[in-house]
Amino acid sequence: MFFRMRITSYTVFFCITYVLIFKTGFTESRCFYPWITFQKHCYMFGFNKKTWFDSKVECNKYNSYLARVETPAEDNWIIQQILALSKNTARYLWIGGNTLRKVGDWRWESTNEKVGYTFFYPLEPNSPTTERCLCYFSNRKKMLYWGDYICNGKIGFICERDN
Repeated sequence: MFFRMRITSYTVFFCITYVLIFKTGFTESRCFYPWITFQKHCYMFGFNKKTWFDSKVECNKYNSYLARVETPAEDNWIIQQILALSKNTARYLWIGGNTLRKVGDWRWESTNEKVGYTFFYPLEPNSPTTERCLCYFSNRKKMLYWGDYICNGKIGFICERDN
């Protein structure tokens, strides 16, 4: 027995959707707004001000962690995002490094691995016993660097998760 299939726009839509999702790897990206994709990771920039500890909790709510910046390429990309997203607002944002276990021993909160790559402003870190958490900060209009900051200070934050 032979049957006829009527091809409608509905059928075409589902065929295209099937190909996009199951044949092209379209589902590999799980970064949806407000998350932004970069090198197999998703990032969310939170400009509402929180302490480092509260920022960590906020990131954990989204199955993520305070950003772990490990390469110059990632650092540069994050800086460009901050400049584009923050416009004229203050540019202070928490990332996941800290020296909470031992003064001067910078570690990523999500893995407890030693911070390898750094982009500290000259003379930073400058207060090792009181400023024990890591953030981006702007010393000039379009320059961003890393610095140590008081963990209970309230600034923005950057969350990261695997894509």
